[in-house]
Amino acid sequence: MPEPGDDGEGHLRRVTGAMVILGLLGIPLWGFLRSWTAALVFAVGSLTSLAFWALHRVLTARMLTPSVRRRWLYGFLSLGKLALIALVLRGMMGNYPAEALPLALGVLLFVAGILLEALRLMFQKPEATPPE
Repeated sequence: MPEPGDDGEGHLRRVTGAMVILGLLGIPLWGFLRSWTAALVFAVGSLTSLAFWALHRVLTARMLTPSVRRRWLYGFLSLGKLALIALVLRGMMGNYPAEALPLALGVLLFVAGILLEALRLMFQKPEATPPE
């Protein structure tokens, strides 16, 4: 249950934890089931996903300010998250074009972490019954 003053920090920690666990499980799976090159590419994608998520957390927290100029600044800086993924995808596809699937799945770990947290919330019992 959320604690007072938590402001969703627990959800963010659980999403990050799910991403780390999925990344650590995926590396040996790609290594044994496909190749160790695929595992390396998946690891790079996973690290990119974690970097994307860390940037997202920082920039979004800083956007929550009454100053419109700062919100626009951090909103513009959030485009750096997309640039990070684009640079990694371009570099890795130039070096390992046959490993597109492990790279894409590694980069999409943040989506999997968010979906796992959403599933957890879906099956969680509510604290109180909603008013009628």
